[in-house]
Amino acid sequence: MHCAFAQQSIDSLGHYYKLTINPKTNKDLLRALAFFDNHKEIALTNKDTLAAVYDLRTIAIIQNKIGALNNSENSAIEALKILDKYKFNDSIKIEPRLGLYNHLGKVLRELRQYDRAMGYYNKARENATTSKEFITLDNNVANTYMKLEKYDLAINYFSKAYNESIKISDTLSIARAQSNLGVAQFEIGDSKALYNLESALKLRKEKSYLDGIFTSYLHLSTYYKRKNNKDKALFFARKAKRIADSTGSTKQNINALSVLVDLKIDRDVIEYKKLSDSLSISERLLKNEDASYKYDLDKLKGLAGDYLSKSEDQKKQKEFFQILIALLLPTIVYTYYILKSKHKKKTLQEVYNTESRISKKVHDEVANDVFQVMTMLQGNTSVSEKVIDDLDHIYDKTRNIAKVHSVLDYEGDFKDTLNDLLLSYDNEMTSVIVKDIAKINWGATSKMKKQTIYKVLQELMVNMKKHSEAEIVALTFKTIRKKIAIAYSDDGVGTNLKKSTGLQNVENRIKSIKGTIIFESEINKGFKSKITV
Repeated sequence: MHCAFAQQSIDSLGHYYKLTINPKTNKDLLRALAFFDNHKEIALTNKDTLAAVYDLRTIAIIQNKIGALNNSENSAIEALKILDKYKFNDSIKIEPRLGLYNHLGKVLRELRQYDRAMGYYNKARENATTSKEFITLDNNVANTYMKLEKYDLAINYFSKAYNESIKISDTLSIARAQSNLGVAQFEIGDSKALYNLESALKLRKEKSYLDGIFTSYLHLSTYYKRKNNKDKALFFARKAKRIADSTGSTKQNINALSVLVDLKIDRDVIEYKKLSDSLSISERLLKNEDASYKYDLDKLKGLAGDYLSKSEDQKKQKEFFQILIALLLPTIVYTYYILKSKHKKKTLQEVYNTESRISKKVHDEVANDVFQVMTMLQGNTSVSEKVIDDLDHIYDKTRNIAKVHSVLDYEGDFKDTLNDLLLSYDNEMTSVIVKDIAKINWGATSKMKKQTIYKVLQELMVNMKKHSEAEIVALTFKTIRKKIAIAYSDDGVGTNLKKSTGLQNVENRIKSIKGTIIFESEINKGFKSKITV
């Protein structure tokens, strides 16, 4: 019975690992995640710590594939801590440690922490022994150099990976290195770029490797976009999108849509998307979830402790360093948070500026053109009233979009500006009540804070109008310990509080100025929000 169970466990591990490495749909990844999470708990209960390490490695890979970067980092660090804690044979520890270091390098690269990513790749290289391991590391180091726009260095590492892959006849490794090499070669104008991109796609198709085929399509789309061949660029981007749709991968869908948006949309919208992405990255980095940083710091503390406690003669030196750290640490922490705050405010201001440019473009170009067409058609008796009505509806929509993102005078009487916004949603169907807005000292409130309050309340009111069917909306303003507190409530249909894009935007904006926001809602019990900034 025990043997049968063990065999079943081994078979299941193999099955779910295959789903992890080459998933057909996003559900495959979620099923594998549930399996390995359960398997890890059983392994820890049975004190099979090495099995738990392998489970956590796989969990980290899955979390990275679905875009949960912080979770992926935490899982990898948890596995490293287990390896540090338990005394395995060194040869047994080397392979999982190498894989975890390499994985952390990939996660940190996606979080744009390139120096720290390189540090983990170097740690991994110290543990590497096989050609396949060096090939993987060469590819990852090269991809980091690509992010840093050091294309000659990237080509050197991709070429090494490609040549080694040929030596060991590893088809997928050849394809990966060849596709990456093609991207790098294009950056320096090498004519061999297209050949390598197409050859890599062919190899991946032969192996039916969907993740690789998806990547090749995106590489080819980018190649043709840069060659100003929009038709071919769209052709490959749409093929990538079809793969993303078939697998249900959120991460792949985002990547494919990002390429499609770049190909189809106005330059200002593309800039807005990039800034929004940057703000999203900043949000992730500013969370207290940077597990690898804490892990490295703990390791350094451990080394320092070992060094300083080697002899009694070093006690004074240890005390000196402790005092020095105690004196310097507050300054270092303060400087870090000041710089972090400045970077975040600058990014947020750039987002607002881009929104305003888009608004002006919509108003000046689209809305005015629609109005001109309406004016021409109104005197034409052969045009149906429905066409005129439809155009009128489109015109209202464009004016509303322009109004939502328009430039406001934050230096004037902000109370009236904000009050006008809120009361513009008061109509026969919905009564809007605004209380104590005049009691806030708006003159002493920073422009950034006023911008954020305006945008956040605008987003809440738009959501209310679209979804809530509310009859009464109430907003109350207070000053609590020098902070502005705003309570929003409506008697609408409520929601199950799955965060929509709108609510996520609201939360991100408030967090960016170190404020807090709380949502409360249930189906048929209205919607409430408490904001403190």
